[in-house]
Amino acid sequence: AEYMGMYRKYVDQIEPDVGQSQQQKATPQKQEEMSDEDQWRKQWNSKSADDLWKSLQKGNSKSLLKKHLTQEKFNALKDKKTSLGGTLAQCMSSGALHEGSKVGIYACDPAAYADPGWSELFNLVIQDYHTGDPGNNCKHPNPSFGTDKEIEALGDLDPTGQFVVSTRVRIARSHEGMPFPPAAKKEDFEKMEKLACEGLSTLTGELAGTYYPLRGMDKATQNKMIEDHFLFRADDAVLGDAGGYSCWDTGRGIFHNKDKTFLTWLNEEDHFRFISMQMGGNLAQIYGRLAKAITHMETKMKFAKKDGLGYLTFCPTNLGTTLRASVHVRVPMLSKDPNVLKDICAKYNLQPRGVHGEHSESKGGIYDISNRQRLGLTELEAVTSMKNGVLEIIKAEAALTWMPKPLDELWGALSKSDSGSLLKKCLTPDVYNKLKDKKTSLGGTLAHCINSGCIHLGSKVGIYSCDPEAYTVFEDVLSPVIKAYHKVDKIDHPTPTFGTDEQISKLENIDPEGKMVVSTRIRVARSHAKYPFPPACTSEQFENMAKETVDALKTLDGELAGNYYPLATMDEKTQKQLIDDHFLFRDDDDVLRDAGGYKYWDIGRGIFHNKDKTFLTWVNEEDHLRLISMQKGGDLGGVYRRLVKAIGQMEKKLTFAKKEGYGYLTFCPSNLGTTLRASVHMAIPNVSAQPNFREFCEKYSIQPRGVHGEHSESEGGVYDLSNKRRLGLTEYAAVREMLDGVLAIKKWEEELAAAKK
Repeated sequence: AEYMGMYRKYVDQIEPDVGQSQQQKATPQKQEEMSDEDQWRKQWNSKSADDLWKSLQKGNSKSLLKKHLTQEKFNALKDKKTSLGGTLAQCMSSGALHEGSKVGIYACDPAAYADPGWSELFNLVIQDYHTGDPGNNCKHPNPSFGTDKEIEALGDLDPTGQFVVSTRVRIARSHEGMPFPPAAKKEDFEKMEKLACEGLSTLTGELAGTYYPLRGMDKATQNKMIEDHFLFRADDAVLGDAGGYSCWDTGRGIFHNKDKTFLTWLNEEDHFRFISMQMGGNLAQIYGRLAKAITHMETKMKFAKKDGLGYLTFCPTNLGTTLRASVHVRVPMLSKDPNVLKDICAKYNLQPRGVHGEHSESKGGIYDISNRQRLGLTELEAVTSMKNGVLEIIKAEAALTWMPKPLDELWGALSKSDSGSLLKKCLTPDVYNKLKDKKTSLGGTLAHCINSGCIHLGSKVGIYSCDPEAYTVFEDVLSPVIKAYHKVDKIDHPTPTFGTDEQISKLENIDPEGKMVVSTRIRVARSHAKYPFPPACTSEQFENMAKETVDALKTLDGELAGNYYPLATMDEKTQKQLIDDHFLFRDDDDVLRDAGGYKYWDIGRGIFHNKDKTFLTWVNEEDHLRLISMQKGGDLGGVYRRLVKAIGQMEKKLTFAKKEGYGYLTFCPSNLGTTLRASVHMAIPNVSAQPNFREFCEKYSIQPRGVHGEHSESEGGVYDLSNKRRLGLTEYAAVREMLDGVLAIKKWEEELAAAKK
């Protein structure tokens, strides 16, 4: 439903209207009494042609109406009527009142495109708009939706599902011999609705559906239509002043099939808007459905068309094929240089815009890409042009976007290797064959999980989880990996417990004298329950996660209150300071990169910290959140209390992923359980020189490493000492275990130092 906004109406776009706002100020009482729709419920009547002409001439309009409606043409037509009864005032009303309009003229009825005098004016506008030269004589060919074979050849634009969010093809149609809205009377709208419903009721199979008239629509149906972005409204002043909402909401309604993949708007702007749409990129299916519907409807009624112009519409910008084929395509990497996207669109005559209309912004790097040309080509040619352009856009984006290698290629590399990873040990041929075709509800696959381990055969673990659900779907490989890595016979993690106030008070200062402990740090990882981990994540999911996380972080108060710094917009001064503070995470680990950990970098990534820089949160670094409490010295209790308080507040705002027996779930299975790592940077030059140093640490389940990471060297005898166990014990027990081990190491260091004296 998030992307269904692409099915909103498309009308002639304008700049903000100064004249309309001034008009509203002049009649404040009237505006307060009426809703936007109420003001259109009666028969619409235009101002006089002479008054409209004066408005047009004194304004600064650069519209095609002003350009081509000369004094001579105005005088010739102002008192005339078309053969269907339409007037010039009805055609020029909106353009005269809205000087920011690009086109400025609507057809009062189909006859305006054919009757002498009228057709000459409209032809100038049509050629100018569609070809850029009013002197052109572009002739529209006979309609052609293509053969079944040609339609089938359109195929699926994106079989991977990685790039195309949704696809939509719509066309407009007008009843032959019936006026467009400004010239229509109430009985015309009622007649058109009756004819349309009779035709729509004969649709069968997947096209069969239900008609919902706007008039008298119950609140529940109305709310559902609004939720699905199906409900068009009388809320556009430009269209309103063109007479588009006359006699609202008589004769208006919405028809859709059961699956909501075929939709018809009646008398929204045009008499008909036929729409075929669905999630994903199966263009053949979507276009084929529309072609089938149109072909059937043309056996039930006659639509207005004219040789050389094609099918006729209320707005001259839409005639010809009347077809707009569009996709919502995910191109966050390509859009970092918008000129590349614009160049491809220009090459194929496509129009890129945000998902909520022509002047809207992209969200998560998603753009609405559609064919620009309506006149001078067949329906099949229009759709094919869109297809070719989108395929090139996808190709360019794919070159910049992380994706796992094909699963059979990964399996071939792993199975033939002598890798010592847990992945190689646990992903047996039988397990592989059982899991290879499975997919989580969030779209995660086995390839997402094993890509890095099959490339980096020296990895110790070799497997990541594509999303929280993967711990269930791919349990046959992840469960034995977890048992082997965490050295447990059974995955039976206890209920999370951070300890009582009394227990926490016993977490003493490791080094009250300040002689040995440089700093103390505790971090936990957390994952949003409803989002995948990085390899299966979309750009908009990264953005949504960041927003939800930051909204929650902003509710922290007291010493936890702070500011968020997104990586994508971080200025150089802030970046340098965070690097100097060793706060800024980077995309510089090849193993994590090939696991998809840096996918769509740096979208949705950022850092939050409090004023004193003792509480920090990494957003979408590797896990969705890394909550970190730290400070100089050895006050473990103070550091732990701060972290527990932050976690408690965040869990009131966000739902984190956990699984019974597994604890909190993380991207890497090595971190799940408590997800907690409590560490000190401690000077132990004497202990670290002992040959049994690491054996001593192992006895207390302490992991020693250099101060710059797992495989780094010590500097000046200072080591990072942390708890090794994450799974099978509570959070408090993990911190207590680290404390007991570090105190034992401290005591040994003091004994060795004293012996030297």
